[in-house]
Amino acid sequence: MMTASSNQPNEVKSDNSLPVVELVLWKPKEGVSLEEAKTAILDLNDFVENQPGFISRKTGASEDDQLIDVVLWTDLAAAHTAAEKIEHSERCLKAFSTVDETTMHFKHYQLFNEFESKK
Repeated sequence: MMTASSNQPNEVKSDNSLPVVELVLWKPKEGVSLEEAKTAILDLNDFVENQPGFISRKTGASEDDQLIDVVLWTDLAAAHTAAEKIEHSERCLKAFSTVDETTMHFKHYQLFNEFESKK
C-alpha cells in the first residue's frame, strides 16, 4: 500500500516511511496532584531521548486532569524496544507509580499521512 506525504506535491511514500506515534492517555492516581504527575512524567525525558529511533515527545494535560503523551519513533521496532527497556528502569518505574493504571490507554500507530501548514 502506498501513501501520500505533503513534503512534495504528489510524492508517494511507502507505509513505513513515516514515523510511528506512541499515544498514552492517563490520569494521576488518587492522592497524586496534577503537578506531581507532571513532574514525575517529565523524568522520562532523559530515558526516551537516549533510545534508538526516538524523534520527539510532547506531553500535555486536559481541563479534567487527563494527561497525554505523544512520542514519535522512527519505526515500530524502536517503539517496542523502548517500551520493553522502560520497564527495567527504576527512575521510570517511579514516574509510573503516579499513574492510575485503570485510566491508562497505550497504543502505537503507524502514520500513513503527514500534512503540515505551508503558511
